[in-house]
Amino acid sequence: MSQIALPLDAVSSAKDNSYIVTDANAEAHYYLQNWQSWPNLTAILVGDPSSGKSAMARKFEHDSGGYIADDAELVADTDLFHLWNRAKEERKPLLFVSGKPISEWNVELPDLKSRLAASLLIEINSPDEAMIEGLLQQYFSLRGLSVSKEAILYLNKRMERSYRNIQLLAQKMDNLAIERKKPINRGIAMEALSQHQMMAEQQNSGSAAPQNIEEG
Repeated sequence: MSQIALPLDAVSSAKDNSYIVTDANAEAHYYLQNWQSWPNLTAILVGDPSSGKSAMARKFEHDSGGYIADDAELVADTDLFHLWNRAKEERKPLLFVSGKPISEWNVELPDLKSRLAASLLIEINSPDEAMIEGLLQQYFSLRGLSVSKEAILYLNKRMERSYRNIQLLAQKMDNLAIERKKPINRGIAMEALSQHQMMAEQQNSGSAAPQNIEEG
């Protein structure tokens, strides 16, 4: 995949109307803002479930007027190839979005393989402390609630860092706070993490059904 050097002054702490920007996704944010420099005006955005890649793609689409192919790994080779040709003819940028690395796309069309290989690969990294805090604050703010600093610090030091876990723990704390009729504090965070870890262990042992998480 082609790579472009990231300027040293790239913003890593600003907030966007659509998504939060920290060191975890600052590089991806920069590339999506500067699509004019993409090789062949084509890029591939890869990120874990709930990592915000869909929101980033929508903002790119709005700002650039280009095309996006969401869940690109599920789209037929011929459809992706036709979209690539259309974007090329109209001189518009094209962004493929996926939750899987290209090696797992099972692309068979040679012409599509060569074009993907020449595209810029943009990856969203695992959430850092600032991202975890920002997403938890955002989750509860949208619900007119607040989460204590102590609760966030507790989770930041102990949770397995993934966007999926942030969403699961936020939902768990929300439910526990309602059940206990308590504010979302350190105690609620401790109980939520304990239940979450217990459920994860049960799932790993095959004694519980997996959770369905909406991808963002």
